[in-house]
Amino acid sequence: MSANKKGLMITLSCYILWGILPAYWNLLSGIDPLFILCCRIIFAFVFMIIVLTATGKIKTFRDTITNKKTMRYLVPAAFLISFNWGLYIWAVNNGRVLDSSLGYYMNPLLAFLLGVLLFREKYLKLQLVAVALAVTGVIISLIAFGSFPIVAVGLSLSFAVYGVLKKKAHADPAASIAVESLLVAPFALVFPFFFLTESFSTVTPAGFLLLMGGGILTAVPLFLYARAVNDIPFIIVGFFQYISPSLALSYGLITGETPSGSQIVSFIFIGLGLIVFSIALLLKTNDSRPTQTTL
Repeated sequence: MSANKKGLMITLSCYILWGILPAYWNLLSGIDPLFILCCRIIFAFVFMIIVLTATGKIKTFRDTITNKKTMRYLVPAAFLISFNWGLYIWAVNNGRVLDSSLGYYMNPLLAFLLGVLLFREKYLKLQLVAVALAVTGVIISLIAFGSFPIVAVGLSLSFAVYGVLKKKAHADPAASIAVESLLVAPFALVFPFFFLTESFSTVTPAGFLLLMGGGILTAVPLFLYARAVNDIPFIIVGFFQYISPSLALSYGLITGETPSGSQIVSFIFIGLGLIVFSIALLLKTNDSRPTQTTL
C-alpha cells in the first residue's frame, strides 16, 4: 500500500474543509435546513460547470454522463450523498447531534472493512491495533446510547458506500461532481417551490451570497474526496475522516458545548487510534521505498 504525499495532502484538505463547515452553516441558522440543502445542490452544480468550462473539461463532463459503465456507479452515488446530507440535517433539527457525530466516527471503520474486503487492500497488524482502539471508542459511545443508533448507522453506511462507488467509478473528479449534482438538481429546484415557499422570504441579499458560497464549499471538498479515493488506498481515505468530527468537536467546545464523560473517553481512544495508524503508515511508506544499490 503506497500513499504519496500529494494524495495525503488532498485527503487532509478535504477533511479539514468538512471539519470547519459547521461554523459556516451556523451563519445560515435562520434559513430552513432543507432549503439550504437544495441551494447547496444547485449552486454546487453551477460552480462545477463554471470550473469545467474554465478548464476546458466540458467534453469530459459529456463523456462521463454518456458512459454507461461510469454512470452505473455515479447515479446511486448522487442519491446516496443527497440522502446522507438530508439525514444529517434531520438529525441536527431533531436533537440527534450526538447520534450523527457517532455516525461520522463509525465511517472510517466501515471504510477500512470495505477497503480490505472489496479492494483487497493490504494492511499491517499495527493498523489493526489502531482500528481496535477506534472500535473501543465507538463501542463506549454505543453503550452510552442504550439503543441501536439507526441514524448513526445510516450516516456512516451511506457515506462509506458512496466512497466505494466513487472509487469504482474512477471518473474525473470535477466531471463526476458535476454529474452527481445534475442528477439531483431537478429535485432541488422543484422541492422548494412546493414545500418551502416561505423560505424565499427569509433569505436576505447577504444570505443569498452565503448560500452561493455554500454551493462552492459543498463542491470543493467532494472534488477533493473524489481525487483522494482515486489516488490513495481506501483504508487511508476512510481513516483520515476522523479529522472532520474532531474539528467539529473543537468548534462545539469553542461555542460552549460540553461533551459527556463517555464522549471524552471515546475521543481519547480514537485519538490514540489515529496516532497508531499514522505510525503504521509511516512504517509502511518507509518499507516501500526502493533501496539503492551500487555497481
